[in-house]
Order: sequence, then C-alpha cells, then structure tokens
Amino acid sequence: MLLYIFRHGIAEPCGDDTQDADRSLSPVGIDRTLAAANGLARFADRPNVILTSPKDRARQTAGILGDLFDLMPQVAPELGDGSAVDIIHMLRKRDESCVLIVGHEPTLSEVIESLCTQKTLPSFIELKKASCALVDAPLHPDDPPGPGVLKWLLPPRALRALGEEA
Repeated sequence: MLLYIFRHGIAEPCGDDTQDADRSLSPVGIDRTLAAANGLARFADRPNVILTSPKDRARQTAGILGDLFDLMPQVAPELGDGSAVDIIHMLRKRDESCVLIVGHEPTLSEVIESLCTQKTLPSFIELKKASCALVDAPLHPDDPPGPGVLKWLLPPRALRALGEEA
C-alpha cells in the first residue's frame, strides 16, 4: 500500500471554552494547508481514499485535500485518539492500494517509525503541521512481510514551494 501521511494544518489555540477536538484551522493554517496541499497534488498519485481523524482541524485539512483530489474524506476514529498500532491495524483491513491519512502528532510519526523499522524509535521522525510523508508499506495480507520504505518526507515549506511553481 502506498500510504500518504499528512499532518493537519495550524490550528487555533485551545481556549477556555474550546475542547481540543473542536479546534479549527486558523486563517494562517487554512492558507498554508491549502498551499501545501496544492504542492502535494502537483506530483502525488491520486489516492483511492482519504481517511481523517474526527477532530475539526484534521477534518478541515482532509476537506482541502479532498477538494484537490476530488474525494470525499472518510472519518476513521483511530486517527483521532488511537495509537500507532490501532491505526496500522485499521489500515490492514483496507483493500485500497493508495491511501491518504490525515491526523495528529506524535501518533503519525509513530506510524511511520513502526511501519519502516517495525518498532518505535522516539523522535526519529517529526511531521510538522501541513507536512506529508509517503511510505510504501506491506499492509495487505498478500504483501511480503517486512518493513515499509519511507519514500519521502516533505516539510510544509517544500510542499508550499511546489504549489507555487504552477
């Protein structure tokens, strides 16, 4: 499975009246996420599905990506509050060949680390807000066992620059 792993964009700060799950993208977060998503859409294969955390900032990010790839994002609760193991287990049940997930740190980095090293290496990978990684991961039952391969990890600035080249 080709697995695009995209961290949500910059969110509003958590206020006294705001629950973490209800935090939306900030205006800057919307602009930068759109620019990063445009960069990704310029060179990435179109995913078969976009899966997102149920938290507002991730759903907004997935919506931006969905508009560019002409896909309706699907909520996957594991991406909101699950562990890396929960997310990988959920992905193993999917039959798509190319999946884009949108979620949160540090769990997304732990997913990359677990898929590529078959263990968790604290702070080995760090996904900045509105950045993306591509992992070729043996997640289907008919895939040969072994570690996944990190194909690339692009910080948001690089994605935004790619989007500006249009």
